[in-house]
Amino acid sequence: MKNILTNILLKKKLRDTEISVYFVGRKKAKDLNVKYRQMSYIPQVLGFPMNRTRDADGVIRLGDIVICTQKLKSEVGFQKSNLKDVLENWLNHGLSNLLI
Repeated sequence: MKNILTNILLKKKLRDTEISVYFVGRKKAKDLNVKYRQMSYIPQVLGFPMNRTRDADGVIRLGDIVICTQKLKSEVGFQKSNLKDVLENWLNHGLSNLLI
């Protein structure tokens, strides 16, 4: 996963950037969605933006991406794809949420 995320950041010309990625189950994903977005469903990907400017150490801490593992597995089967491709797509989506 580290290589996937590194490639995404480089393509978007984001250097010295920190992102946290959390993999959670359905209950946690839904609880976060309800608590922070007031939406009562299980999301695939959530993004929690933090900062778009450099901290004193020169690092941009963009925020957190949360991915529901059960939804990810389900989507791989639904698309008849592979985990790497779906994960890359979802990480791109999550990163877009952080950059809004």
